[in-house]
Amino acid sequence: MLKKIFSIVIIINLISTLNIFAEQSGKGGAIESMEEHIKQNRNKSTNYRKGITHLKKAIKYQKKMKNEKANSYHKKAIDYFLAYNKEYGVYPDTLYYIGFSYENIDDINNAILFYQIGLELEPKNINMNKQLADIYIKENKITLVKEILNVLKDCNCKEYSEIKNKILN
Repeated sequence: MLKKIFSIVIIINLISTLNIFAEQSGKGGAIESMEEHIKQNRNKSTNYRKGITHLKKAIKYQKKMKNEKANSYHKKAIDYFLAYNKEYGVYPDTLYYIGFSYENIDDINNAILFYQIGLELEPKNINMNKQLADIYIKENKITLVKEILNVLKDCNCKEYSEIKNKILN
């Protein structure tokens, strides 16, 4: 009986969180989205907050061209986000951050995998679609980029124009 109640509470939490992120997709960048998620989940997001902290540090060290230290923080952020997903369920935003970190440590296959899983949950997520399109452009997979453009064509966002301009050049 207790297991059923616990399962129902987790499912309700997952659905409500997915709805929140579906409403927020396209509002601001990665950092703003991270901060919003932390505000909404202060009590339960220990691993999430640690992941965000490590991701911010990784970005800071990347800007300073300290790539080894940045990579170390990206790897730690990945571990924290994976732990968060294991504990609270899979969320598109954490999948985005995991994919982002993998992309930054040049593990492109895992980056693509996590972006694709995230897009299974939230197909019109602008940030994940843009990151995935950028990877596909670098790998010269134009047909896959065009599929992403079809998904984003009604988004009325600057990312659509940016991706379209990249494949035209």
